[in-house]
Amino acid sequence: MGDMKGKRVLITGAASGIGLCAAEEFVKAGCELVATDIDGEGLDRAVDRLRSAGGVVHGRVVDVSDRAAVEEMARWVLEELGDLDILINNAGIGHSAELADTSLETWERLMAVNFWGPLYHVYAFLPRMIERRSGHIVNVSSGQAFFRLPTWGAYATIKLALGAFSEMLRFEVRKYGIKVTTVYPFMVDTPFYRGIEGETLGARLSMRLVPYYSMSPKRVGRILFKAVKKQKAVEMVSVLNDVGYYARLLPPAANLVSTIGNLVLARRE
Repeated sequence: MGDMKGKRVLITGAASGIGLCAAEEFVKAGCELVATDIDGEGLDRAVDRLRSAGGVVHGRVVDVSDRAAVEEMARWVLEELGDLDILINNAGIGHSAELADTSLETWERLMAVNFWGPLYHVYAFLPRMIERRSGHIVNVSSGQAFFRLPTWGAYATIKLALGAFSEMLRFEVRKYGIKVTTVYPFMVDTPFYRGIEGETLGARLSMRLVPYYSMSPKRVGRILFKAVKKQKAVEMVSVLNDVGYYARLLPPAANLVSTIGNLVLARRE
């Protein structure tokens, strides 16, 4: 994409974590930013921080799982600000529990935020991008799409679906001059994990130790920004995601991943 200056970028989940750190990168590059989040107070602080860095920033409180709210926000952007150059679907929520203990209500909430939320945004802005024959869509999936470990089944399933949607969308819209980038972060030290307790002592301990073995949101935000600038089709973020991906293509390695999963389950029982 080369020079990013003047590009209008929308980032969901921009109040903290990867969203805020990515927003800082785009602001430094001279982009005009539309920052959205369901956390109004957090978003206000983020917008002040980004503006203090010299950015042109518009903050909007939006629940990504509310289709009407997303479409209303999209109309506001297109009618009041103008065309959107880059859409970054970053907002998401987590969940850790065995599938048998995951209620349908929980599935519905995860689907609403992590799957339907990105789709609502894509379909709100895609028609205009097609008309312009220009635009860039970024969907943030997760490394859990490759490491399908026990207690993360619901989350991994939905993020896998989002990744598949995003990668196929890229092939289908490139005839319109639209780029699509799918990002697969590994473990990232963000507020995302704070509400996840874990069902066992080991799971709870692993959540407490996230800051010590995960990537920083600043680093991931920078990687995301560079992926957009380079118009990459897929950004794996961490070499560990490559390991997880290729392990599923090789029977011996796939068996090893399954064995690790069985050992995790055995320790829980």
